[in-house]
Amino acid sequence: MLRNRLIVASFMAVLFAGALHADKVTYMAKGEFKNAEGVTITDWSAAKVTFKTSDDKSTSVDYKDILSLDRHYGSMGAELANALDLVGSDPGGAIDALAAVAENGSKLDREEATIIRAQLLDNESANNASAAPEAMKAYSDYIKNWKAGYFAREAYRGLAALQINNKQTDAARTTLRNMARADNAMQREGNQALGEFEAGEGKWSDAITAFKAAQSAAKTEKDSNAEALAKAWEGWMTLKAGNASEAKALLESVTTDDSLDDPDSTTDEIALSVAFPALGDTHFAGGNYQKGYDAYIKGAYYAWWARGNQEGRCLGRAYVCAKKLEGTDAKWKSRKEKLRTALALGFPRILQDSDKE
Repeated sequence: MLRNRLIVASFMAVLFAGALHADKVTYMAKGEFKNAEGVTITDWSAAKVTFKTSDDKSTSVDYKDILSLDRHYGSMGAELANALDLVGSDPGGAIDALAAVAENGSKLDREEATIIRAQLLDNESANNASAAPEAMKAYSDYIKNWKAGYFAREAYRGLAALQINNKQTDAARTTLRNMARADNAMQREGNQALGEFEAGEGKWSDAITAFKAAQSAAKTEKDSNAEALAKAWEGWMTLKAGNASEAKALLESVTTDDSLDDPDSTTDEIALSVAFPALGDTHFAGGNYQKGYDAYIKGAYYAWWARGNQEGRCLGRAYVCAKKLEGTDAKWKSRKEKLRTALALGFPRILQDSDKE
């Protein structure tokens, strides 16, 4: 899947733009959607996008507020536009054409062509592993030339993912560290990605360090949802590291935060989808199966809502809690049977494992 917002905007422009002959920027400003049409994008980076209006007035918008960009019928050169038109019908031809634009195009075209070429090679590597080295080189070329460019987030993440898939663990770690250090605008996302990587490697202490750094950056950005996400991960890793009491305090500071209710973001739900399952684990380990059940059920809900991967595990743990409680009240037997049915239909293997407890 192509992973940057501008590509989507470019292709949609083919269908809807018609007579457009200038760039378009859609962004948020003071909680409202803004459409800047008839403008010319003059510069972009990991931190902001700058464009000029028809009266030559220059405006800059923070990266985090950008919703979409469209240069297809404006400042984008014909060579890049033609290369993009080949993506669907002739990916190989598009890759070659993009390489030429990356060498000879305008400043913005070179940068965009480089990242799109890397992503096309990345897509190809999913079906042809021999394409992975070339894709990694393409991402590395982007980072070498635009370490804090507009598409740098995609480049660092794409390169790290390929390195992980190709068992280049140390290289992936370095890539994500470089992302966090490349620009203040990427400090939070880079550290969040690094923390999740270290968590996957079982390095709890290193993960906690990264998540603390992500929280600090989120505070600077005044992004309470991102701060909660990093704190939820920190709590989970603190539990993994063996400090249940500190983990519980961290996790409850997230699960009891009534301010996590942003209709324009899913980050709050993702934070809760991390915090509630981990909180359930703390209660379960302490023998408080009723609170464990409650946390796991909420964890399953938020995992479903956020399309996370812990829904089945949470239902399985809630089922085990209900089994342990069924002798205390008839309602627990009823809940156990309902969970058993849900697991049998959706997560039969988890049910098998849960029945062993």
